[in-house]
Amino acid sequence: MADDRYQLAGKVNVPAEKRDEINRQVLKIMDKCGIRKTAEMEAAGKKAIVVSPVYPDENGIVSFDYSIFEKKKRKISTYDMNTCELHTEDRGYDEFGVVMNIIMVLQEAYTDGGCYLVKSGKLCDAEAYLYLLQGVLGERIRLPGRTRMWEMYLFFRNSEEYQDVTYLDLLYGYSREYGELDIEQMFVSLEAERGELIFPNNRRSFCRAEINSADSCCRAEYAYRIFCSMDEEEKGSIETFLMELLNSGFDKRKELSLRQDKKGILAELSLYEPSARLTLAYAQAIGKDFWETWDSFGGRGYSDILQEPRTEKKEKDLNILPFYRAIQRENEDEFLEFWDGHNLVLSQAMEKCIQGWKEQFDNIRIPSRFSAEHLLADVITRMENGYCRYLDQAFVTEFLEHGDNPNYRKALILFRQLLDAGQEYFPELTGSQADMWIIRRSRGRFDRTALSAFASLMVNKKQRNKIFGF
Repeated sequence: MADDRYQLAGKVNVPAEKRDEINRQVLKIMDKCGIRKTAEMEAAGKKAIVVSPVYPDENGIVSFDYSIFEKKKRKISTYDMNTCELHTEDRGYDEFGVVMNIIMVLQEAYTDGGCYLVKSGKLCDAEAYLYLLQGVLGERIRLPGRTRMWEMYLFFRNSEEYQDVTYLDLLYGYSREYGELDIEQMFVSLEAERGELIFPNNRRSFCRAEINSADSCCRAEYAYRIFCSMDEEEKGSIETFLMELLNSGFDKRKELSLRQDKKGILAELSLYEPSARLTLAYAQAIGKDFWETWDSFGGRGYSDILQEPRTEKKEKDLNILPFYRAIQRENEDEFLEFWDGHNLVLSQAMEKCIQGWKEQFDNIRIPSRFSAEHLLADVITRMENGYCRYLDQAFVTEFLEHGDNPNYRKALILFRQLLDAGQEYFPELTGSQADMWIIRRSRGRFDRTALSAFASLMVNKKQRNKIFGF
């Protein structure tokens, strides 16, 4: 399956004042979701692959190629803290891919201008990713760009790659979690899709003095009547004026609204009505296609209009999706490096396992002939070859530095005992033969999880000290 199913449509453009904030969040996501960078170390004369948490280099580039939960080494990906751009050639659709998706949703949230997560060329429903982001970060994330439907509609229409995206795609994909929908933009998108204005049910004539208090449909209908009333002499002049109006800022349009003629009325309407609606009123009045007219006017228009002040709504509690659920785990047994003793959802089997490790550790006797470095090298190799779990660089460095300490030696012996479990049933085979030919393939999912959990716990110095005393 190609790795381009999920993409960002548009360009990431994070304002300078928000880059520190999004960079902090991206690094937190990568850490909590197990994204790591591999490196090479040597133990007992053997080369070994280890991993470490990601961090920016001297140029602000964050490199990574491994997920401790996916247990798969991938091509190197990068995140640029200067531009907030993510480059992933080999993202996949498993645990690693989930993390890349939530980072892309975060990029969409912070981008100023068109930038949207798409799936197979269609706008991707990002509600679940927001819940996941909020679960990881502990703070609310919005997608304000998705509340401005007309801007989205124009973005996809003007993009050769995504022209198949329709108004209904945008509407069905909307979620209140993205933020409060701009109703004016929603209606003008619908009208553009229909190619005609939505007129009020009780159509009536009203005067210029009522523009301020009229609803949007009535104002649009007022513009339509003005365009319908043009005679041949006015037509060219008003069309030129409309083009000027569409490309003018709010202050200029307000100045033009002081005119006491049809042009002044149109300028006043432009203070309240989206530019596309005035264009549609004009096109409908003269019997032309809206998009043909819109494109002939330059294919863009003002976006600053007066709107009714919105009542501040009380925020609900965060809707969150725990990361372990998103990567199809039933618990957080593999997340012990993030454990504070209470904050993780652990299975009863893992709680029992931790207690069992404590008892085994206390009963270990260190043999007289013992090389901590050789045993560490063996553990690293067996975890890498048998379970694709690369050990943490800090773990390896610490254990190499403290190889003479009895507690570190006992921890390594315990690790080997966990890897050796089951070899007693195959006395006719050497340990490596039993492990390679039979045990590695016959271990159940929990047994494999327990090995990763133990490696994870060894990195958690605080909990390791509480349990094992070092």
